[in-house]
Amino acid sequence: MASDFKKYKEILFREFREYYEKMPYDLSEEQREMDQWLDHLETPYSYEKKALVYKGAARLCKVKVFRSSPFFFELISGRERNTSQNGYPPGPGFEGWFTRKTQPVLDGFQKWIAPYQDQDLIWGCVFTDMAHHTMGYERILATGFVEIERQAAGHLEVESDERKRAFYRSVLTMCASMKQIAEHFAGEAERMALEERNPDFVENLRELARAARRVPYYPAESFYEALCAILFLKEMAVDLEGVAVAVLGHLDRILIDFYERDIRTGRITYEKAKNYMAHWLAHTDARWDLEGCDFASTNCSITIGGCDTNGAVVWNDISRMILECYDEFGFVNPKVQARITNRHPEEYFNKCSEMVAKGENIFSFLNDDVIIKSHVRMGKRLEHARLYSAGGCQEPVLDNTELNSRAFIYISLPQLVNTLWDKELDGFFQREKTGIICKQDYKSFEEVYQQYFLRLEAVYRRLVEKVNSYEKQAGEYNPCVLISATLEECILRGKDMEEGGALYNSTSMPLVGIATAINSLLAIKEIVFDKQMLSFQGFCKLLKSNFSSDQRIWDYILNRCPKYGDDCKDTNEFARRFFADAARVTSGYQNARGGKYEASLFVFYLFDWMKEHVGATPDGRKAGEALSRGMNPTEISGISNAANILSALSKLDLSAYPGTGVIYLEMPVTKEKLGHDYIKWTLKGFLHAGGSALDLNLLDAETLRKAKEKPKEYRNIVVRVCGFSAYFTALDPQIQDEIIGRTFVNG
Repeated sequence: MASDFKKYKEILFREFREYYEKMPYDLSEEQREMDQWLDHLETPYSYEKKALVYKGAARLCKVKVFRSSPFFFELISGRERNTSQNGYPPGPGFEGWFTRKTQPVLDGFQKWIAPYQDQDLIWGCVFTDMAHHTMGYERILATGFVEIERQAAGHLEVESDERKRAFYRSVLTMCASMKQIAEHFAGEAERMALEERNPDFVENLRELARAARRVPYYPAESFYEALCAILFLKEMAVDLEGVAVAVLGHLDRILIDFYERDIRTGRITYEKAKNYMAHWLAHTDARWDLEGCDFASTNCSITIGGCDTNGAVVWNDISRMILECYDEFGFVNPKVQARITNRHPEEYFNKCSEMVAKGENIFSFLNDDVIIKSHVRMGKRLEHARLYSAGGCQEPVLDNTELNSRAFIYISLPQLVNTLWDKELDGFFQREKTGIICKQDYKSFEEVYQQYFLRLEAVYRRLVEKVNSYEKQAGEYNPCVLISATLEECILRGKDMEEGGALYNSTSMPLVGIATAINSLLAIKEIVFDKQMLSFQGFCKLLKSNFSSDQRIWDYILNRCPKYGDDCKDTNEFARRFFADAARVTSGYQNARGGKYEASLFVFYLFDWMKEHVGATPDGRKAGEALSRGMNPTEISGISNAANILSALSKLDLSAYPGTGVIYLEMPVTKEKLGHDYIKWTLKGFLHAGGSALDLNLLDAETLRKAKEKPKEYRNIVVRVCGFSAYFTALDPQIQDEIIGRTFVNG
C-alpha cells in the first residue's frame, strides 16, 4: 500500500519541487529526430503526422518516477511547469511540436480580430477553446486501450474511406504508444525499487510498477488502478495533445464502484483509500508553482456531488474523503466543483459550509436542476446531460460524449452600449458590412433597446461566421487523437473530435459585464426618456467628459437611477427581458463541428481585462474602471446584500444559458466567527433562486491589505479569484487590489 501521506507530505512536496523547478527540460534533439520522421512520412493526413508525437513520446522521452508517490504520470516531454493553456502560443517540447508547424492557420483569424480586441469589444485570439477539455475516463477504466485498439483495427479492416483509415491507423499508433509509455514507468519503478532503502517507498515503487503494467492499456480492476489511469490519461494528454485537459472527472461517481468492490473483498479500507486520494490530489499543488507567477491558476478541476445517469443523488465515501483531504491538508487545487441540489443530504451541505466558514475558498457550486435542464433544452439526451463536469472554472462539459468550446472568445456588453453613440467604436459594423450605422438620436427608449440587440446579434453572427470558417481547419491545425479515442462516437465515426467526431459539439462565446450593460440602458431610459434631464446627445457629451461636465447628473445616476439587483419590480422585469434577449440572439447557430452555439455568461477575469479601452458608461462607471463580474450587480451600485442578489436572480431563467452564469458572493469576516449555518442557507437560497453557478469567498479586507504589504507573514491565505483559487500573496498586485476592492459588509 502507499506510503503514509501525513508522514511523508513534506518529502513528497520537496521531491516534486526539486524536479519541477528545473522545467522545461530541453528536448530539442528529440524533436529534431521527429522532424526527420516527418520529412520521410508519406501521408497527406494530419492524424498520422500528429501520431508522430505519440510515437516519439514512447521511443524518445524518458519518464520521471517519484519515490514518495504511488502514482505514475510525469513524462519528460519538455513542457513548462505551469501548463494551463497549451494551444496558443504553442508550448515548448512535445506538446507544441505539431502546432508550431501549423500555427500559420491562426494568422488570418488573429489579424481579423485584432482591431476589435484593441477596442475591448471582443477578446480572444484563437478560433477554438484549447484549455478546458476532458477525456472519456470511464470508457478507458471500463475497457482499457486494448479495446480501443481492437475497435480501431476492426474498422480499419473494412473501411474504404482513406481519411478514416488514416484516423484508425493513428489511433493504433497512439494505443501502442500509451502501452509502451506506461511500461517505461513500470521499468523505471522496478529499477528504483532495487536501490531504495526506505521500505515505505519500496512499496510505492513496487505497487506503481504493477499498476503500470496493467493500466490504462487494460481495464482498471481496483480503486488504486482507477486513480492511476485517470491521472496518467490527463497528464499524457497535456504533454502530447497541444491542448490543456482541465477536467480530472466526476470522481465520486466514477470511482465508487471500484471502491465498494475493494471494500467487499477486503483489498482496501476507508483510511487506505483516503491516503491514496491525498497522494493523488497533492499532485496538482505540488506540480505547479503557485507562488512564483502572477496569475496562479492551475486550470485543473474535479467534480463531486450531483447525480448519476439515472438521476440518483451522488454522495458517498469518495465525496467525504475528498473533502476531508482538502480540509486536513490545505490543498488549493484541483478546483472543487460541487454539484448540488435540494435532494442532497444535510451532511454534504454541512461539510462544504463548514469548510467555507473556515476560509477554505476552494469551491464553485453548480445547480444541477438548472444546468441539466439547460443542456436538455439544447437537444442533449437527459441521461447524458446528467453526467457533466466543470471544464476548468465553472463551464460545464458532458462526460464521455462532448467536445465544447466555451472559453476562447468573449464579447463586452458594456462596450457594445457605447457603440450606440461613439462613432470611433463603430468600425466593426462598417468594416464587417452589417448595414448598422451609428445614430445621433433616438425617438424612444424602445428604439435604443432594439438597436442595442441588433448590434449584439450582428457581432455574434459575424463571429460565428469567422469562427466557423477557421474551425473547419481545426483538424488540420491540431487533431487530438488521444482524447478523441476516449470519447464516445469518434471511433465509430472515424473522426477526430476537432472535426465533429464527438456525440455533442457545443460552442459558447460568453457575454461580459451584463450588469454594467443593464444599468447603462436603465440610466439612458431614466435620464433621456423618462425624466428628460438630458437629450441623447447631451448624455453622450457627459460620457465623453467622463462625467466631469455635470457632477449633479453623475450623482443622480449613481444614487437615483434603477439598478440591476435593487429588487424593484420594473428593474426585475427589465433584467429578465435583457437576459432572455441576450440568450436568444447568442443561441442556436450551427458550428463547424455540427453542434450548436449556446448562450453563456461565464466571464473568468475578463471583467477586469476588458476595461482599459472602455470609456465611461451610462451607469456612472468611469473610463477604465472594471466591468461587472459574472452575473453580479455592479460594484458601483453598492448592492452587495446576498438576499437582494439572490432575489434578483430568482426572476431570471438561467436554463437558457448552458455555458453557465456565475454569481460571486463575498462573505465578510466578522468579529464573531461566521457560523456555517449562514453559508448553508446561502447555498440553499441560491438553489431556491434558480442560480446556475456560485462562487463563495470568505474575506477580510484589512487582513488582505496586510498580506499585500507583508506577504511572507500571510502566505497561506487562499482566495477565490474568478473560478479558480489561489494564494493571495502569489497574485499580481493589480489582481490583489481588485479583490481587496470588492464590496465588504462590516461585521
